[in-house]
Amino acid sequence: MICSMTGFASRVFSFNGENYKIELKTLNHRFLEMKLRMPKEWSSLDAPLKALLEGKLKRGSIDLWIERASESKNASAEFKINVPQAERAMEMLKDLQKKLKITDPISIRDVMNFPDVLIKPTAQQLSEESVSELKAALLEEMAGVLEDLVRARAVEGDKIKKSIMTVVEQFRNAHLRFLNLRINMQKRAHDKVRKKVEQCFESFTTPDAQMRALMETRISQEIAYTLDKMDIEEELARFRGHVDEIDHMLSIGGMIGKKLDFMFQELNREINTLGNKAQDLNISHEVIELKTWVEQLREQSLNIE
Repeated sequence: MICSMTGFASRVFSFNGENYKIELKTLNHRFLEMKLRMPKEWSSLDAPLKALLEGKLKRGSIDLWIERASESKNASAEFKINVPQAERAMEMLKDLQKKLKITDPISIRDVMNFPDVLIKPTAQQLSEESVSELKAALLEEMAGVLEDLVRARAVEGDKIKKSIMTVVEQFRNAHLRFLNLRINMQKRAHDKVRKKVEQCFESFTTPDAQMRALMETRISQEIAYTLDKMDIEEELARFRGHVDEIDHMLSIGGMIGKKLDFMFQELNREINTLGNKAQDLNISHEVIELKTWVEQLREQSLNIE
């Protein structure tokens, strides 16, 4: 199975008269990065939650939110004003206004911005036994959310795999076209060099048969060297080898994101060499299209775990 690093899952569950919401989102990342956001009083759940995530997810940026979806019916939902603190805040603001010779009037907002002036409703305090029960319930729900996320990542990963496989087939077709182009290219290059050699002998004739034979031998060596420099047989073999390896990796599955990215880099390197060595217009057109495909595949591979 191939999993994408992009996914989302959420659940709402009830405990002790309150509703809790879990949201789990993952994005692509080079390594495993976790960000947990939940009420401070649940800090003891941090370690077991991370262990649960690490057991299922190996790469990606993970954002986990856990919050109360609604307060219990018995909990107070009213905000309170700390009047003594508000009076002290007003005195301090007036004193500061006088010292700094500020003429602007003091507003209620200035007072409310002081710490502990506005008291938010506190959540229901849980006993040690209830905290333990909440921890068990939360971990159980988290396991379910995690399974939902893994399934979503697997579905997305399968889509990416099929997309890459389609392009891999195009690479194979391109390889066959390159083989035919190589034969035609070699023939054209050979004919072109041979014609120039014949023109050279016609322009600079020599009656010395031994000298002519020596020149022909030397020129033949240069022709062979030139044609060898233009030959793309080795590059085509490596190109096909990289394509087959990518296909093999996709068939096996698992955590292949980094390996795929490396293989696409190697494939792109061979394609560049093909274009540089061949010096053929038809191959140049093919190379441009192949480089575009490889760039698209590299972007997709960045989302694979």
